[in-house]
Amino acid sequence: MKILSKILILFLAIFLYSSCQKEVVKKVDFSNYNDDDPQTNTELDAWLKTTFLDEYNIDVVYRYNRYYHDAERNVTPIYVDKVKPAMTAVLESYILPYRKVAGETFIKRYVPKEWVLFGSPSLATDGTGVAGTAAAGRRVTLYSLNTQSPNFGVLVIHHEFTHILNQLVAIPTDFESISKADYNADWAKIPADTAKKYGFVTSYAMGKYTEDYAEVAAHLLVKGQAWYDNYASGSSTLGKTKLKQKEANVVNYFTTGLKVDFRALQKEVQEYMKRTAPTDNSLSIRPYVSSLYKTVTMNLSNAYYTKYGTSSAFSSAYSALRTGLAASNRTLNSISVRFDASTQATIRVNYTSASGTFDADFTFSYTYDKSTGDLKLTKADQAGTTGNYQNANNIAGAFNSSLLSYFSNKVFTASWLNANVDPVDYNNLGAFYEKDNATNYWYGTLGQTL
Repeated sequence: MKILSKILILFLAIFLYSSCQKEVVKKVDFSNYNDDDPQTNTELDAWLKTTFLDEYNIDVVYRYNRYYHDAERNVTPIYVDKVKPAMTAVLESYILPYRKVAGETFIKRYVPKEWVLFGSPSLATDGTGVAGTAAAGRRVTLYSLNTQSPNFGVLVIHHEFTHILNQLVAIPTDFESISKADYNADWAKIPADTAKKYGFVTSYAMGKYTEDYAEVAAHLLVKGQAWYDNYASGSSTLGKTKLKQKEANVVNYFTTGLKVDFRALQKEVQEYMKRTAPTDNSLSIRPYVSSLYKTVTMNLSNAYYTKYGTSSAFSSAYSALRTGLAASNRTLNSISVRFDASTQATIRVNYTSASGTFDADFTFSYTYDKSTGDLKLTKADQAGTTGNYQNANNIAGAFNSSLLSYFSNKVFTASWLNANVDPVDYNNLGAFYEKDNATNYWYGTLGQTL
């Protein structure tokens, strides 16, 4: 028995020694198997650190943590491959435009230091949801990033940053009074058309004046001036007035209160949007020609023609008209293309003679494709024989040999002016480039009324 016991003990000792040896030599790095390990230093983490933490002291939280959302809401994490596109949009649509316009000190001081990313919406039990939140001027949380394009969050980003700016410099007290009687905590039940009628850019803006303010600022920056003006024009008379009052309040707030050139900032954000969403027709001038923009006025004596130049073909036609008028002691002031109706246009020549200043109207028909921006003007029978039409008859020879010849048998494509335009001119100049010959074009100041 003693001998057997000794044999068993020896066998057990060998087994244990052997087992211990296996444990010693077996070494597994579990971080290779755990993508959610906060200590994992991936290529993405390195990019986030270099781009945001080192440069702006911004921490980007994309690994799921339930403490970053309300306990009563179900929120899912963002897909890893969605993180870099989302934060690239944050950088290029928001941080860099503000940095360029407001300065490095401004953006590094005021940019939120924590950005939290989630993949799904943050939905309440009543079915309403939020696309983003801002907290205490420090944290911005973005939702729905798994199913939306990176640019989906741009509007939210500018909305939330406006809230943060409002915490630093208070919203002017007169803003709330513009729509004070119309704010409604039950905004989710209000149709978009109703909100528009009452002078709000979204139903959400009707919730309270702080949301209204952020919505106006964000839509002006991200959707652009043409979109905003077109939206306002489609509202009621009172609604349009309120929308334009709100715009003026926001622009003044940025320019005077924050010392940030709002129009310059608007240009930078719009350049980003046009560059990254070239198929978004709402960012183009095309949907708005002839409906929102009723006139294009050209006067080559204006300073912006010196700044931005013009095509030699149009300059030659304009100069030929000026020379022809001078031969009868008339001075050319300007010409304008006027979209009178859906198919009828007028080219108006404004000139001065010894008897005064006059308009001469030449009647055209036109076709215009809002999707492509293609415009073709064709001379039609004059719409009248007296007044401006009689003035046109008096200068018909000069007009026919210059502008009529220039516009005939050509298709021009509508565009914003393809030049590095100053912010003050950015939303005001519409251009028309000859199809398949972009060296020939005409452009001028856009007008919304005839």
